[in-house]
Amino acid sequence: MPALSESATWLAIVLPRLSTDRLIRSGRAPDNKPLAVYAKEANAFLLTGVDARASALGLKLAMSLADARAMQPHLAAIEAEPEEDARTLDNIAAWCERFTPIVVVDAPDGLFLDITGCAHLFGSEAALRDQIVTRLAAQGFAARAALAPTPGAAWALARHSRVARASADLVQTLAPLPVEALRLQEESAALLRRLGLKTIGSLLSAPRSSFTARAGERAMLRLDQALGRAPEALSPRRPAPPVFALRRFLEPLFNVETILIATEHLCGDVIAKLDRRGAGARRAALHLFGVDGRDRVIEIGVSRPEREMKPLLRLFREKLDRAAENLDAEFGIEAARLDVVQLERIEGAARTLAAVEDAEADEDKIASLVDVLSVRLGAHRVLRPKFNDTHQPDKAGAWCAALSNPPARGSGGARAPRDGVMRRPLTLFTRPQPIETLATVPDGPPIRFRWRRVLREVARAEGPERISGDWLGGLPTRDYYRVEDKEGRRYWLYREGFYGESEETPRWFVHGLFA
Repeated sequence: MPALSESATWLAIVLPRLSTDRLIRSGRAPDNKPLAVYAKEANAFLLTGVDARASALGLKLAMSLADARAMQPHLAAIEAEPEEDARTLDNIAAWCERFTPIVVVDAPDGLFLDITGCAHLFGSEAALRDQIVTRLAAQGFAARAALAPTPGAAWALARHSRVARASADLVQTLAPLPVEALRLQEESAALLRRLGLKTIGSLLSAPRSSFTARAGERAMLRLDQALGRAPEALSPRRPAPPVFALRRFLEPLFNVETILIATEHLCGDVIAKLDRRGAGARRAALHLFGVDGRDRVIEIGVSRPEREMKPLLRLFREKLDRAAENLDAEFGIEAARLDVVQLERIEGAARTLAAVEDAEADEDKIASLVDVLSVRLGAHRVLRPKFNDTHQPDKAGAWCAALSNPPARGSGGARAPRDGVMRRPLTLFTRPQPIETLATVPDGPPIRFRWRRVLREVARAEGPERISGDWLGGLPTRDYYRVEDKEGRRYWLYREGFYGESEETPRWFVHGLFA
């Protein structure tokens, strides 16, 4: 459901003659005769729709069919078809999706369009409103439309006012309108009128408690929703896509190549939005809106989140090449919208910031990347590892600012040992973790040890590598062993102190893991 915000813009459309316009467009209405649609309500046939000619002759909604025939003997009356009217309204809503992806059906004769962020493609919000009304009229549907920051206010203006756009002062705009403009039930509106509360302005000046007691909580809610004091949840015709991009064209597009060029621009717009979210597209739908009013949809899916231009464009090209014969764009494509129907967060490495094409970046490219990141994020946030010349394992490595401490040219970081033996673990614990051991000789390596409540049998051991107390800054001497258990896991263990050196028994620790 779309959320309402202070900067939202809603367009409410009302089709007051939907039922009669549908009959006239289908050719079922007789020529040169006023037309009315009727339905049976409360054991009486009442008019539910009249065309412009019948309205000019004085016929009104809710008038009995007998009275209407008495006034106009040549009246053409056709029984209402609510299902067909609803289908026509849904078709109009689908046509309106070329202007915005968020279209809400307001049965039986209205629509809500959330045009927030879309109006600039059509010149302005007023230009977009006028274009929709004009093009509906060209298709044979009479329509009125109004703009407001809330759906309730737009609905009120479209149906009960000649003002097509709400002013900055929403209270002042709605105050002169009748209470029916609040979308109240007929009983509630009639009750308020009997109490002398005929306009929205009179309701605003009346005590809220009295208003609520007489008209009900729902009426109070409708007033607050129209003024933007309470949120209103609307259900779009289709779920609103989390990310979308919309483009309209000065001239219709007729071939696949021009459609692909437009698709490339849409992909660029969508990728920029996905990049800000740190996400990629899993499913996307390309909507091609034809001049004939039809909506062609091209859908793609990928196995993993994607936000690169080439893979997305390649999939759309394949789909368009296959569907080229079925596009049936004889009159051309006037607008296109790319919806990311499903997206997922991309974990791991970020997008490339420097032009690194090889598997291993050279020093100049790494330096260029460091410069870019330091400018964007700040020099204190871009670090590189620094290796200290010390025997104490805890202080052998550290992090320093990449700009202030660049590595020596050609060093490439830490040097590998000449014999190929890894003497320091890949993972070094910040704090060595104590273990329980059993050794065959007091000063020898352990034959088994218990770490994290699991007993591990030692298959082989290498060592000791002794680091004396002087190098450790006064700490007890350590004997380090590289051991491997029967499962193939390798550990870096050390014994702190010697047996018989003092009354305290030497302790064992695991300081790191080789794999």
